Amino acid sequence: MKNCKMIIGMARSGMASAEFLLDRGFKVVLYDSNYEKLKEHESIVKMLNNPLTTGIFGDNITDDILQEVEEAIVSPGVPPDIPLIKKITSMGIPLVSEIELAYRYLRAPIIGITGTNGKTTTTTLTYEIFARSHFKAYKTGNIGDPIINYADIAEENDMVIAEISSFQLENIEKFRTKLSTILNITPDHLDRHVTMENYINSKKKIFKNSCPEDYVLINADDEYAEVIERDVRCRKIYFSANGRRGDGAFLDSNMMKIADGNQILELIDIKDLKIPGIHNVKNALAASALAYFAGVEIEIIKQGLIEFTGVEHRLEFVRELNGIRFINDSKGTNTDAGIIALEAMSSPVILIAGGYDKKTDFSDWIDHFKGKVKKVFVIGTTADQIISTAAKKGFLNIEKCSAFKEAILKSYESAEKGDTVLLSPACASWDMFENFEVRGQIFKDTVKSLE
Repeated sequence: MKNCKMIIGMARSGMASAEFLLDRGFKVVLYDSNYEKLKEHESIVKMLNNPLTTGIFGDNITDDILQEVEEAIVSPGVPPDIPLIKKITSMGIPLVSEIELAYRYLRAPIIGITGTNGKTTTTTLTYEIFARSHFKAYKTGNIGDPIINYADIAEENDMVIAEISSFQLENIEKFRTKLSTILNITPDHLDRHVTMENYINSKKKIFKNSCPEDYVLINADDEYAEVIERDVRCRKIYFSANGRRGDGAFLDSNMMKIADGNQILELIDIKDLKIPGIHNVKNALAASALAYFAGVEIEIIKQGLIEFTGVEHRLEFVRELNGIRFINDSKGTNTDAGIIALEAMSSPVILIAGGYDKKTDFSDWIDHFKGKVKKVFVIGTTADQIISTAAKKGFLNIEKCSAFKEAILKSYESAEKGDTVLLSPACASWDMFENFEVRGQIFKDTVKSLE
């Protein structure tokens, strides 16, 4: 089969890539190990009825089929050590990500946003600022809608604003960002990357192909700022909550400002931000710098900052019932995000935590329970590890629940007027849920049903 591509992993980006390639007359081999889950999916059934499509599910992969494949597009959720990937690599078949495929066809420049925490908030805020400007902008990437969906839509003068994960960056070749940022680096996904060095190197690929006229926005306050900065080969700008570090965005007392050469431009006082916590001030500084150096007017940036109310599943207020507040932070999928959420709370917390094991040490996170957390209800595969670590730290008011809804109901029963029930798992969702959105939605639905 000439012009034959293989799609490995039929989740969102895999589906979008397959549809894109089929529309262009490519022959496509679809692969996913979970046949039972996908065989009745309407879109996949439709693709399998296309004479250009071959479907392989499970382990029935023959060398004859692979020998016809000229390139494989790997979905970000597919582990790199599965037998199929090893076999493809040994056969010399190129592996690329969906964002690499999309870049080949995309005409619009890309603003790429990565980092351990704050990606979704910063991407969304950056998009909201652009949406008020003269630019036609598209919000895409790891935030939910694959970049490939905009390959035919976005024009040269538009702007693609993309949240990009380390997984998506693993298999890029020529993918280039016009502006990019690594918001921060803390330990995460070490079950996949194994070492911090591997994790950081994966993140740094976001500016791997940037040209001298492009920009990289550096978090001057981050522990790994120097490690990131030394590999930048284009224009550097900065954001900092501790004063000016160069051109970029910075906090001066409580005023957000932009520095551009000899110009200092005022944005807004942080009291006018509707998103809580110093971490969100940093996200807002990053979004402001990206927008300004892409050509958005300062008044438009101010407007976007003032009007932005946050994103779903990230410190999202759900309701107040009998004086008890319920906050959905399902997107808090690592311990650093969990710490950020706790620091943003101003009332005593009943915490719901736990989930998929990403080989994380929970010690620092548990240290932040002191003076904040009254009781913890834990779920998922990490429950016993969290309980054990908490006991070593002297925190004993913790209870394991076998079901998520049980944890929600017990949290409400334990809470008193003035408390906050906070879902901030500090773990991924994959052991119990399809994704963090499903986890967050179940939390919201359950909380809204309480009486």
